[in-house]
Amino acid sequence: MVGKISPAGPSSINLQRAGQMGQRTFAEWLERDMINAYILSPDSALSPLFLGASPKMGIFLNAMRNLKPKLLVITEQESNLNGCNLMDRIDRALYFYTSLFDCLDSTVTRTSVERLKLESMLLGEQIKNTITCEGVDRKERREKVEKWIRRLEMAGFEKVPLSYNGRIEATSLLQRYSHKYKFKEENDCLLICWSDRPLFSVSAWSFRR
Repeated sequence: MVGKISPAGPSSINLQRAGQMGQRTFAEWLERDMINAYILSPDSALSPLFLGASPKMGIFLNAMRNLKPKLLVITEQESNLNGCNLMDRIDRALYFYTSLFDCLDSTVTRTSVERLKLESMLLGEQIKNTITCEGVDRKERREKVEKWIRRLEMAGFEKVPLSYNGRIEATSLLQRYSHKYKFKEENDCLLICWSDRPLFSVSAWSFRR
């Protein structure tokens, strides 16, 4: 999105790659120690306002900063599933995954082997972990892009504008599958939407020298 976008392969190949992902998630790198869980932030166990209280988050961001990357691109589900209140998580998960499955229906048949693998090995595990697990057992801690912006800026990164040509190419690519795909810009980040519901955020960052 910052430079030229590589052409995407068939949707079945993309789904197959996603389905083959291991159960180890990015959230595991950011998992908090039991002693710190839910103490400082009622809203987020990985709150950017308390970087010092989240050792694994601090270690991870320090490691990234020490690498001094020229470019860091982050894509994340645009949903807030990191709260302590179970009913709030259920409502937010229902809102997000309803749109995601609607999106899948427009692209892949429900009997597709690749889709069945994706749902059972990835999406199903995400939903189960979000709803049924608490404390350190809950690995799925999705947060919206505004929280990642604060967290990364505090860690010494600054946003890199996404290219206009990249956005146009991405729009053309996704709308080959459905015209319900839309893009929104928010805080210099790109939101990939299904109709008007954001599904994923894309942001680019560089190390602030």
